[in-house]
Amino acid sequence: MAEALRAGSFASDGDGSLAALIEDAMREEWQAARGEPLPTSGPGVKDRRILFAAVAKGVLRYLYEHRDDLITTLEINEGSGNHRHEAAFDLVEKL
Repeated sequence: MAEALRAGSFASDGDGSLAALIEDAMREEWQAARGEPLPTSGPGVKDRRILFAAVAKGVLRYLYEHRDDLITTLEINEGSGNHRHEAAFDLVEKL
């Protein structure tokens, strides 16, 4: 089975968690929109990271709670043969 999805925390930084990837995306968008690097110190930095961690946890919890509603199996019927793809969904921090 694949590695479980991780929401991360406000301290996540470059660890591959969803919170860290949201932070990376914010850096990219901030630079593109403002033409300057995203602030890494000062007021608001910790609040921003808390917000990103909360959003990441909420999104993954929602997906986990609704995993039975997600398409997890795909069957391909082609002239060269049939095959099937299956996906599983798990979280590091279960509710």
